[in-house]
Amino acid sequence: MKIFKKYIILILVVVLFSCSENTKNVPITGAEMRTESISGDESKQSGEDNKSSISVTDNIKSTNDVLIEELTEVGDRVFFDYDQSRFKNEGVETLKRQAKFLQKNLDLTVRIEGHCDQRGTREYNLALGERRAFSVKSFLVSLGVEESRISVISYGKEKPQSSGENETSWAQNRTAITVINQ
Repeated sequence: MKIFKKYIILILVVVLFSCSENTKNVPITGAEMRTESISGDESKQSGEDNKSSISVTDNIKSTNDVLIEELTEVGDRVFFDYDQSRFKNEGVETLKRQAKFLQKNLDLTVRIEGHCDQRGTREYNLALGERRAFSVKSFLVSLGVEESRISVISYGKEKPQSSGENETSWAQNRTAITVINQ
């Protein structure tokens, strides 16, 4: 019987000792953790002796961020020739992918932003940017996207995508960009 009691005590000691070893810090993944010190005045006001606080925030992307990335992968812009409101042929495939993306995400609404290069008057480029945005909207609607889900805006030459003063930069600015409304 004494031997049995010794074994029980030994087992309890081992269990208690192993439990105390498990109080080590466990790494946290998928989150950002910050410890902030509270100044003496703040801790007196709150009546706390503890002078630090811990805040944990997740670093998981929001659904909207994921959708924006997905749209960018599909292709969020089409390009135009100089002084034209008909998008280039390469844009057809991009807009077909956009239409599929929008039909898959029926709760999304988008805005088509029309842009122009820096040449021409402000008024002329605002009108041209609007025609470009409407040509993209019309094409998406013809592919089955509900018209009420698409708004248009023209930035003309006011928000250039590239700031250079050469044909390569100007070509980057002659665009219509599809943006998810937030």
